[in-house]
Amino acid sequence: MFSHVFPLHKILHLWDKLLLGDASFPLFVGLAILRQLRDTLLASGFNECILLFSDLPEVDMERCVNDSIEMYCSTPRSVTYRQHEYQPPPQSKSSEVNADLEMTPIPVSELQSEFCPRISAANLLELLDLQHIKYSRPKVIVVDIRSSEEYNRGAVPNSVNIPFSTVNISERILPTSPETAHLQNNKGKVIAIVGSRGPSMPQFAEVLVKSSFPRVCTLHRGIQVLRSANILVVPGAM
Repeated sequence: MFSHVFPLHKILHLWDKLLLGDASFPLFVGLAILRQLRDTLLASGFNECILLFSDLPEVDMERCVNDSIEMYCSTPRSVTYRQHEYQPPPQSKSSEVNADLEMTPIPVSELQSEFCPRISAANLLELLDLQHIKYSRPKVIVVDIRSSEEYNRGAVPNSVNIPFSTVNISERILPTSPETAHLQNNKGKVIAIVGSRGPSMPQFAEVLVKSSFPRVCTLHRGIQVLRSANILVVPGAM
């Protein structure tokens, strides 16, 4: 893995991590390399980029390993879902999860039309940690883009409502509101876009990504899947 562009003494730094990580870890190694070369790549033409990738002697491998581990640990597992990846069986019946909350295969053409990854409902519920079992602070901000009327009939606890209709999609402009300010103040956290199935979630997510929000994802299968988890509440009761 990566041995066609790195000398052996640098590959040694990667081997242990590749063996200990799951099948998604090489992706994060590649992203860590791109992060280091970002400025050079943006300033280069296509042919220069191809030549650069044929030999990578200047990559700081220790930094690459550290960056890839940081990204791997902070990325929800469902974001790197692959249809044919081996999934170990549950350790016990108590660890089994409602199949409706898990990821399902997505056509490549549909993925290519979207600007950010999807997160499963099971992964979202884990990050929400509504019982405060794992985290002392929320790890994710849920943005509900349905209309105010729909939102007020039942929403994810502690979510914020920014209706899709209030966003200038063509100009990529978010409305001025306390909810938008809340997002700006929490740019480092995972932001999960929740709404009805259709084009509105990926379109809203694209606005956030192009507004320099670093960790944006959309809820796979939309908010309807959360009804089976029985977590939606009336906002006034949150």
